[in-house]
Amino acid sequence: MRRFAICAFLIVLFQNLYSQNIESFGIFGGFNVPVTIDKGLDKDTRFQSKFHIRGTPIGFHYGYDRPGFGYVISPSFLQVGQKYTIKNSTGGDVGTRDINMNYLSLPVALKFHINDLSFFRLSMVAAVDFCFLLDGKETFTHESSKLRFPSGVSVPNETGYTVAYDGVFVPSVNNQVHVSKDKYNAFQLFGGIGMRADLDLNENWSVMLDGRANFALFDSRNKAYLNQLSTPSGANDINGKPGAPDLFGQRRDVFLSVTMGISRIITTKPKFKERRSSPVPKMNTKGKKK
Repeated sequence: MRRFAICAFLIVLFQNLYSQNIESFGIFGGFNVPVTIDKGLDKDTRFQSKFHIRGTPIGFHYGYDRPGFGYVISPSFLQVGQKYTIKNSTGGDVGTRDINMNYLSLPVALKFHINDLSFFRLSMVAAVDFCFLLDGKETFTHESSKLRFPSGVSVPNETGYTVAYDGVFVPSVNNQVHVSKDKYNAFQLFGGIGMRADLDLNENWSVMLDGRANFALFDSRNKAYLNQLSTPSGANDINGKPGAPDLFGQRRDVFLSVTMGISRIITTKPKFKERRSSPVPKMNTKGKKK
């Protein structure tokens, strides 16, 4: 027990003597894998989710690390939203539904260092990401085919859409806007957790690799549009009753992000105040203090 206490004391002393404060400024880029969790689309047999990667073309970051912990602020352009394959009445692939939202992202993350080496820091990360909508829409691209519209979903009252006994004949469309930007909330909040590695190449430059899982706290669509989905009042569905653009269901956006970057670093040693004893008063020749 005594040996353990002595070792622990020496480790803490060594860390305090040789640890550094590191300030960094840099740029980064990367990609993310978006997942849209939508209970309404899950019930609609026309759509099947597909794997898709979206880019994070560029971002900037500022970070500050002290022994044991740090923080990083990394504004960037962010794209989220999943793609879905459109299935015809016999199960064949005939097109794509693209959910695409572009945000100005401002994540603030706390870093908890797993190690504090002078040249390499591995950290656990917990972040809050404030996102402001720049553009958002959902589009259809599909060939002429027959689709199975579920009950409650309106059939467009346009040329080329014909209701049959076993489905709806639809025309060929290309990037047809199904949900426009005004149907989305202007603000979204994500929570994120992950890992980050910072490797100092020399005294001036560092490279980093950051991976996180991010979860939206709110439905991306606004209240007015959700009310439209939950209370059908538009064009008729396949049964001749008022329908809605989609089946109603709560939605949450999730994305797994990976970013890589380079930083200019400034390293400083923690300042320690030297403890000095008070000076001894001088005595004059008569034995009195001066």
